Amino acid sequence: MDLLARHMVLTEGESAEACKTQVMNFFERTTLVRYDSVVIDNLILSATDPKFSEELDLGLKRNRQTLRRFIDELGETGFESRSDLMGVDQGYDSKILHIIAHFLDGFVGIDSVFYNLVDDSHWLSDDTREQIDQEPDRFNLLFLKCYSLTPREAALLHM
Repeated sequence: MDLLARHMVLTEGESAEACKTQVMNFFERTTLVRYDSVVIDNLILSATDPKFSEELDLGLKRNRQTLRRFIDELGETGFESRSDLMGVDQGYDSKILHIIAHFLDGFVGIDSVFYNLVDDSHWLSDDTREQIDQEPDRFNLLFLKCYSLTPREAALLHM
């Protein structure tokens, strides 16, 4: 299997196990990304852990960097303003625009570094940050490795 993505996911629940279940259910149900295997690392950071805020901020920073990279890449195609929307070429250029839209509207994708399952967002709302401060034992960061079968592995399964 090939590693396709790593995600850091913010969850809220009664326990780390409940949060794991939420994450697995989410990735089983979502139609936005499909992985053949989702593995949750043993390291789960509770918001009570001193490293939690640092990791959360790092995930948010990496999402901003990813979004900035796609915006810059779209700009390299000549896109400068909303009036240019009508002229975006179908194909790779429109795909970049599509990825940017997903980052902004909160749909998880293979490029999502941090995903906030509480708010269905790539960002952290002020309300959720306040909830984390008030009830840190309910919030956890889970770290995922997401895999896909290689074409050869997939072919062998369908024989």
